[in-house]
Amino acid sequence: MGSSNVSHSLIHELLSQIDIVDIVSHYITLKRSGRNFVALCPFHSEKTPSFVVSQEKQIFKCFGCGVGGNAITFVQKYENLSFWEAVKRVSEIARVELPKEFFKRGELSKGIEESGLKAAKFFNKKLTAVKEYLFSRGIDEETANEFLLGYAPSGYVGELKIPKEEAQKLGLVNSRGGEFFRNRLMIPIFSHSGNVVGFAGRALSDNQSPKYINTPETEIFKKSSILYGFYQSKEEIVKKREVVIVEGYFDVISLHKIGVKNVVAPMGTSLTEKHASFLKRYSQSPILIFDGDSAGTKAAIRSAGLFFKFGCEPRVVQLPKGEDPDSMARKQPEKVLELLSSPKTFIDWAVGTVKTSDNQVELLKQVVLSISELKTINPFLFKEYFSVLSAEFGVDEAWLKVQIPRKSIPDNEEKEPIPHSERAFLRALFEGWEIPVEVSPNIFVSSKVSKLYSIVSQLDERNPTVLQSEYPELSPFISEILLSEFTEGDLKEGIRKVLEKEFERRLKRIRDFVEKRRLKRAILELKKGNFEVITQLQTT
Repeated sequence: MGSSNVSHSLIHELLSQIDIVDIVSHYITLKRSGRNFVALCPFHSEKTPSFVVSQEKQIFKCFGCGVGGNAITFVQKYENLSFWEAVKRVSEIARVELPKEFFKRGELSKGIEESGLKAAKFFNKKLTAVKEYLFSRGIDEETANEFLLGYAPSGYVGELKIPKEEAQKLGLVNSRGGEFFRNRLMIPIFSHSGNVVGFAGRALSDNQSPKYINTPETEIFKKSSILYGFYQSKEEIVKKREVVIVEGYFDVISLHKIGVKNVVAPMGTSLTEKHASFLKRYSQSPILIFDGDSAGTKAAIRSAGLFFKFGCEPRVVQLPKGEDPDSMARKQPEKVLELLSSPKTFIDWAVGTVKTSDNQVELLKQVVLSISELKTINPFLFKEYFSVLSAEFGVDEAWLKVQIPRKSIPDNEEKEPIPHSERAFLRALFEGWEIPVEVSPNIFVSSKVSKLYSIVSQLDERNPTVLQSEYPELSPFISEILLSEFTEGDLKEGIRKVLEKEFERRLKRIRDFVEKRRLKRAILELKKGNFEVITQLQTT
């Protein structure tokens, strides 16, 4: 349950004090359309708006990708936050003060956050031990403090006095209690909301191996989701609606030092689909600036493909061979700023890169594979790119298309059918219609309806927006029910059909002749649309 650690009544109170239109408008541009507001969905690529926000019902729903929910679930998904972090963020945007008793977070989670910051500050105070190393990398004290860089001396566990379980979660000790980061430069990893959730340790001498070690993945530290530097860069990214993507920690730090404050890097791994999906919400045309070698070129092509999948058109900055963003920022900061001011479109960069490559055919195949993601997302751009490649390299478009491997098509399970009557029945429940007879969840065709009914039927207050926070997996379905058009006749018919099925279920189980006759009469009356007979059967 999304809010199991947060007071149910206070979630209701927060949602009653805010306007979802104000919250969503903080991130994307909404346009009024009748009673609702619409926009291009920030969670998938589309040309025609299918993202709907209802001010009246205080919910959102995308009829393209299916995502939906309330203001809290929107912020949670948009900013990639935990439920608790999203609650806090919504209150900040709406300027609603949260009472102290609002938060009932698990003590371990709270302890890890506090211990992470405590450890980072402790290591930062030992910074003088690595002053010479940082100087050699062009990092001054101000920049080091901005990223809370530090040093892990031998014996740090004893000095920190952090509970063993929390120290293990942060990767500060191994399973045997040994100091994991001893005698290394410490780079704290901040979550996107600003909590220290892990560390990276950089070797300070050639005999230390490996060069980098990281906190193992935990429930709060996931490499595929977190981007290094996002917390420090967030304000500038939102302001510029532009993001610069590099490959390493020091690339981020060095670019920040020369004034590039909208830069991020994956966590010591390749960029992932989750990263691309997340960044797409902040920039439709991200800038890739990777190492100026063959590995950097391949990484740029691959990363571009991830962004194409989400309808973005990435741009690329090409660095001289042997250079990376960190080294260039230290040696030629003006040159880096100049390159970043006029990045190339991916296709222009790709053409130039392939032409100067020693292995043109292989690299061209990689480019084709990268842009193949556009085939369904943006067929016009896909065709344009193929025409450019065909003209520039004198190859037939048919040959280019052959280079795209045929994806195996999974056996797509047909979407679970949800009868209109069952949807209408749920809507009636949400609108406060009384159902005088208890219904078995087993009579519904849809497992979603069955689960949602089981939950709703146990509640005194059926507030759907609060339910969306309590049960995020059902949030899109709840939005769909609330935004669907139903007449009063639809709602009555929905109740009638559900009750009819319930009575038929009971009829099969009852042996008593009198009771059977009463149920058969009730079913006949329901078929005629007579609901008065139901009150006579409440105890049946």
